[in-house]
Amino acid sequence: MKHLITVALFVLLPLVVTAELKEVSVALGPQLFREGDRITIEEVQATSSQFKIGDVVTVKGSYELASHPKANLSLYLTQTKSGGKKRVDPLQQVRVSPGSGEFEATITIRHEGYLHLTFYPVSGGSGFGGVYFGSPEQMNQIKHWSLDRYLSK
Repeated sequence: MKHLITVALFVLLPLVVTAELKEVSVALGPQLFREGDRITIEEVQATSSQFKIGDVVTVKGSYELASHPKANLSLYLTQTKSGGKKRVDPLQQVRVSPGSGEFEATITIRHEGYLHLTFYPVSGGSGFGGVYFGSPEQMNQIKHWSLDRYLSK
């Protein structure tokens, strides 16, 4: 019986979370890409438009990748306060190939910080292009951030 309840919760819980998501508008923040690369945010659904701890955020969009043979397009959060280990959910990353395509990524916000979609090498390492997004207030706080590191080899 316990096993049946556990399975039912495992199957139904994602449906409950998904039902709470609603489309929200976002402001774009700092962004920088290598030639031929881009990430376009087309729709953001979230449990609130505040993008605060506990919120679930799903981003749908499109990409173009020309600078690498493949990449992970990842939905991450740059933490502003240390708050423990970063836990990466598989839904936060999408493997992409050269050319163009669509993506969907989901994150549960567990720390204070700023959301971003970034290309990362599949073999690991630093991001090589990305865009920050969030509430207008959040993006105003980081409008001065430089992303020049995305262009270094």
